Amino acid sequence: MGNNLVDKLRKAAIKTPSDYAKFSREIEKIDTLTEINISYLASYTSEVLSPYIVVELAKKGYKGSLYFAPFNQFEQEIHSLDSELYLSDPDVVILHARIEDNHQDLVLRFAKYSDIDLNLMADNIIQRHKLMLEGLRNKSDAKIIVMNFGNILMTEEYFNSSPVIQAQYLFLQRMNNSLVELCNKISSCYVINYQELFNGIGLNNCIDPKLFYMARIPFNSNAQIKFGKVISRTIAASYEPPAKCIVLDLDNTLWGGVIGEDGISGIHLSDEYPGNVFKDFQRALLGLRDQGVLLSIASKNNLNDVLEVFEKHTDCLLKKSDFSSMQIHWENKASSIEKISKELNIGLDSMVFFDDNPVERDWVRKQLPNVKVIEVPKNSMDYLRVLNESTFFDRLALTSEDKARANIYHQEQHRKNDLNNSISVDDFLKDLKMTVQIGFSDDFTITRIVQLLNKTNQFNLTTKRYSSADLIKIINEGGKVLWLSASDRYGDNGIVGVAILVEIKQREWLIDSMLLSCRVIGRKIETVFLAEIIKILDGNNADFVYGQYLPTKKNNLVSNFYNQHSFQLTDKKNNLWEFNLNEGYIIKPNYIEVSIKND
Repeated sequence: MGNNLVDKLRKAAIKTPSDYAKFSREIEKIDTLTEINISYLASYTSEVLSPYIVVELAKKGYKGSLYFAPFNQFEQEIHSLDSELYLSDPDVVILHARIEDNHQDLVLRFAKYSDIDLNLMADNIIQRHKLMLEGLRNKSDAKIIVMNFGNILMTEEYFNSSPVIQAQYLFLQRMNNSLVELCNKISSCYVINYQELFNGIGLNNCIDPKLFYMARIPFNSNAQIKFGKVISRTIAASYEPPAKCIVLDLDNTLWGGVIGEDGISGIHLSDEYPGNVFKDFQRALLGLRDQGVLLSIASKNNLNDVLEVFEKHTDCLLKKSDFSSMQIHWENKASSIEKISKELNIGLDSMVFFDDNPVERDWVRKQLPNVKVIEVPKNSMDYLRVLNESTFFDRLALTSEDKARANIYHQEQHRKNDLNNSISVDDFLKDLKMTVQIGFSDDFTITRIVQLLNKTNQFNLTTKRYSSADLIKIINEGGKVLWLSASDRYGDNGIVGVAILVEIKQREWLIDSMLLSCRVIGRKIETVFLAEIIKILDGNNADFVYGQYLPTKKNNLVSNFYNQHSFQLTDKKNNLWEFNLNEGYIIKPNYIEVSIKND
């Protein structure tokens, strides 16, 4: 029933407050959705947002259970462990202290303040948020979502060229920059751009003075719906990793027209309409690639015709080298997507299909139900909109490894080619000139560590998922969180390994988690990592190290890992393995150079 309701919600025309209220009541009866406890702390009456958040979350497969604190009770809720905030056991906490509610003169009498006054007020506001966020993080490992500062009372009737309005905008922008810097230092803390989210519907369409003055509700129903959508989208993005790869059609998708019929000079791709529509779409796809999304092609076409466009068309922004995989032939597209999945070694559930042909979309949906299919509109001017609204590529953090991902996959193609031409695997591995660095989690690496913990499935011995707040708690309790980066003569792979070590008894440690990115599997790096883990724990006077293998549908690859590395099975029921540091050590390959970063 839960899945049926989700499908119904996604297809239904839910537009009015009564629609949301109706479906919200239906969702309350469902117990098959993933439950998320949400606590909402605001400087206004926020309960009216409940049905919108509940319904929009349910569309994404989550059941939101919401607690709304009395308005303006931030410190009272955050600094008392007996408050309803903590009694509700939140998975997500939303904070929204509006300037309009707490500093009215900054909104309507901005010109009365001197620069010194403004700097002091800004410092005080940011310091208040700092104390709230640190207090919350010290008491809870919930994800935190913070609304930044804006002024939605400045509707379109205000004279925007006024120096006062412009100075106020700059003041709010400086505070928002400071808030982002603050939140970046708090684990699992994300920022929503409060004022910007209303620009699409217009500030005049957001405000209902009667609601605000009589009930302290600052938004009308239009804005409430919009707010609920943005909050739900942010919450979902904090739980779901972005898709790894977009599979693209070519004709009438990356350019207008059909290359096989119109020829290179006849397709629409230029700085003039309609070619500029497709050129901007290509630019947006390159923007996704810049953030780590792999681009690939599944097209029924002649390969030489396509390569001619990439190589010779002066307005084609995408080049052959921008694609991590290309399936260009006359086979069916479901088969092409499966080949891309195998070539890139990524799951079908990490792939998104974008094709203007509805027949091809339906075929892929039926043959490969795990692949995400975007319903492409007939009008190419809407391509950018549906790409963004799909939410498949939403991300709340961007690491250096993300930015380099496409280039890393190209490096991997060179490695595969060299492996195929090598006399033996050992000769190939020695010729790679591999180096690894191992270090301890810090503010700079924790985002990547959390990313790997929550998306790595194949080489992952326990597949335990942790947030940054969870890791900080483990470290504060004496545990160790390690990362491993790898590079070779082809380039730097970045951080590709994680291990979590916890002391379970005096002089006895457990490898709670150990994982490696699929792109470095099979290079003996796993042996080096385990050997260095043993060495680190030996330096902490450990006598025994235990490792556990928790089987999943995807990690059979590592089922025999501990046995292969001289661990002894000590608990068959729990698949627990033991290594006695007083009796041996892990032999590691001598062709991998290792360094330890201690600070």
